[in-house]
Order: sequence, then structure tokens, then C-alpha cells
Amino acid sequence: MAPFALKLEKSIQPAEVSVSLEPASNGFISLMLAAKNDQDPGIHEWVRRFRDSLSSEEIFRHKLVMIGLHYAVVPEKQHESFPAYIDWLDGQPASALRERLLKAYVGICLIEPKPAPLQPVNWDEILSSAGNYIEFLKSRFGEDHVDVEVETRAYDYVLDPAAMKQLLVSHMRWAWKNHLEAEWKRVQPMLEDSVRAFQKADMSGMSRLEMARFITGQELEETHWSQVFEKSEKAVFIPNAHIGPYLQRVHSDGLLLVYFGARQPEGTEERIPALDRAEIVARLSALADDTRLHILQMIAERGEMRAPEIIDATGLSQPSVSRYLIQLTAAGYLQERRVNGAKAYSLNHDRIEKTLKAVSAFFLGRS
Repeated sequence: MAPFALKLEKSIQPAEVSVSLEPASNGFISLMLAAKNDQDPGIHEWVRRFRDSLSSEEIFRHKLVMIGLHYAVVPEKQHESFPAYIDWLDGQPASALRERLLKAYVGICLIEPKPAPLQPVNWDEILSSAGNYIEFLKSRFGEDHVDVEVETRAYDYVLDPAAMKQLLVSHMRWAWKNHLEAEWKRVQPMLEDSVRAFQKADMSGMSRLEMARFITGQELEETHWSQVFEKSEKAVFIPNAHIGPYLQRVHSDGLLLVYFGARQPEGTEERIPALDRAEIVARLSALADDTRLHILQMIAERGEMRAPEIIDATGLSQPSVSRYLIQLTAAGYLQERRVNGAKAYSLNHDRIEKTLKAVSAFFLGRS
């Protein structure tokens, strides 16, 4: 099952936070987007084209590998290329890949409120039947986030590590050769431009939170990201060509990887057209929907609104409104804060003005 998602007293040295290309994990995240089949605005069209090109059997296999066996296959080390990562995967003992998967599940619990401490894991009992395995996953991820068909098939592979390894390696080689390799060649120059632009930027004197906001271009919530960074000795920010305005985090042994939509630093004099286009597409996609525009208009007219108020005003279901609010917050058009335990949303005037300026500068050459 895939996871799929600062208040500091002093500034840190820039070396603790970096921006890097990370070809292996970068490509892996792009493949994950296709497995999740998110229809969120701003996700690059390559993700849809990739998924649409697959047969039903290929789609199921892709979900099985990327979601059902996620923690066995996800890159945990830095590799110089995606093929190098596949070779590394091929060189691992089958039992080690299974152990990675089970070890990850021991420390995961996404349901709220989290039990403290987590109950000890009895793998003999959990792996005694597919039903027990599915119930264990539901207890860690929540019932709505467990695909029973995918996880039941994953259970068979957990019981057969050699077959699991063969599936993981063969699928990754197939995904690279048939889909990702050509796309990586297309986007690599743009991603390298993004990395170089941030490596040139002066981030000395910034706290981790300030650097994270500067790199991602998002107003990250302070308390939450303080906790994220407290668990990390090093944070690597990775520009991705397909993730749009959304962020994806991966933790591994004190290393925090944060994937963000490829962009360039604000205020830089050098303009990189490919990055400008990518950021404009991500921003405008969030506006290309009548319901999202209606929500923005309501908040603009009424001022800060709590989530229940938006649900009542729109007549939409709670899950639908939550999804729209996540999309608009990710794009930066809404700012989120908690008021007496409920989330409240206000219009981000600065983001709207900067979006209009970015569009004007792109077409008319004005800054």
C-alpha cells in the first residue's frame, strides 16, 4: 500500500537542504502518478497518455507493483540513473525486498487518531491468510485507502519473494523501455535547468521552512513542516515534470525527499521558457473548472470560510469539497489555517496577482 503526501529557533546551513535531479526516484514518482490515476488539475498530460496507452492487464500490473508492492520497489538510495536503479533492484536478494516491504508496514499508521503506541506486529498471524493481510492494511491505512483486489494479489507475492522480485524487476524494465525513457529524455534538460537555477540562488541565512517555501513556491504550514523537518537530518528537493502544483514526500533513514513541480526561483533574471510554461499550466489548470472558480468567488466575496460553510454553500459532498480545497490550496490560490479545530480558507491575493503577472510576462514580455 503506497503512502500516497517549521518552527525553528535558528537558521541552518544551506548544505542541509539541497535541490537535486535524482533521476531514479524522480522517474519513480512519475510512474506513481499513473498508478494512482489522479485527475487533479495541473498533473501533466503525459501521465494520462501513459495510462491510456495501457491494457487493463497492464494497468492492474502497474498498480500491483507501484501500490501493492510499493515499499519493496521504491528507491531508497540515490542512483545515478533509472537503469542503474533497476540494476540495483535486480541485484538485491528476493528476501531483502520482501523484508523492506514488511519493515515499512511496521512503522506506518495513517489513520486518525493514531494509536500510541502501535500494536506489535505478528507476521505469522497476519500472513496466515489473505483476509488477515487485508485487515492489517486497513488498520494501518484506513479502509477507503486499501484496494482489496490489488492487495490480495500482492499478498500472493509476499508469500513468494522470488516471484515478487521477478515481477518488480521485469515491470520496471518494461516501464522504462516502453514509456519512461523517451519522456525522461524530453524533460531532463528542463529539470536540470531548474536544479541549476536553485543551486545558484542565495539561500544563506534561511531556515529550513524558508528554504522549503522558496524552492516549492508554496506557503507551507509552519507547525506541520516543523515536525516533518525535525525527523530529517537532510532534505533533498527534487523538481518533477509531471506532479504539477502538488508535493510528495518520502522519508528514509533521516533523509527527506520532497518532489515539487519543476520551476525556477522567484526574482531570477534569467527566464527559462519551458519552466515558465510548466508553472503557468499548473496554475491555470486549477482555474479551469466552474466549481473551483465558484468556491474562489465565494471566499473572495465573503472572506474567510470554514470547510463546513463551503459544503453548505455549494451543496456538494464533504469528500468532493475537500478535494477541491486541496487542489486550490496546492495551487496556492487558497490559504489554509485551523480555527477551533476546523480548517478555514482565505483567498491568497498575492498568488492571484503573481499568476496574472506570469501570464502577462510570458505572452507580452512584461515583468
